[in-house]
Amino acid sequence: MTGGSTGVGFAVARAFAREGASVAIAGRRRQALDSAAAAIAEASGAEVIALAADVSEAGEGERIVKAAIARFGALDVLVNNAALFALVPLIDADAAEAARFFATNVTGALECARAFARWAFGEGRTGAIVNVSSIAGRRPAPGCGLYSASKAALEMLTRSMALEWGPKGMRVNALALGHVATEGVIEDFRAGRLDEHAMLRSIPARRIADVDDIADAVLYLAGDKARHIMGAVLTVDGGEGM
Repeated sequence: MTGGSTGVGFAVARAFAREGASVAIAGRRRQALDSAAAAIAEASGAEVIALAADVSEAGEGERIVKAAIARFGALDVLVNNAALFALVPLIDADAAEAARFFATNVTGALECARAFARWAFGEGRTGAIVNVSSIAGRRPAPGCGLYSASKAALEMLTRSMALEWGPKGMRVNALALGHVATEGVIEDFRAGRLDEHAMLRSIPARRIADVDDIADAVLYLAGDKARHIMGAVLTVDGGEGM
């Protein structure tokens, strides 16, 4: 589980642990990771390990996967949740800025997934990969050009992985998220950077997602009930993107 120390990632890791899975969470901030791992382990009784890593750096995805396998002996599910989000007007989006977004949101996910797939194929095992995308990958918004482009790329990468790896037993799907009630979004509401009332009026469900809404969707795509779902991008947004 990349990006597993807070928000959606924490909720997804906690959900897997509650189901009895051993969980590895990866992220850039050691203190936050250790705190999250301890909280999940205490609440669930599951074995949880924290792996400090930055998926935007070459080799880190492979290191995450190898460390998880070394600790648990095997790997069944990979959730690529690590993401970079920032508002960058395209007029200011130089090559270095673009590379920063794609290194985390696309290349990082590819490297983790490739390391998992190579191991699984070599061992004759099957598995599931869930990539966490966004409805921003399907619609433009001011300042979101690089983020949206990277998420659109992640969704095509998901389909391509499914096409190439599905015949070998690796199911690959993605989620496209709308706004989620994470600490960052709630703070944006409080600070007036997002208009909560206007947003809720525009969403048919009249609420934004709770982190557990996302966790349940990940569990579904990763589990046997989704056994014949391949290369799909499941939208979890309460109708926000319509």
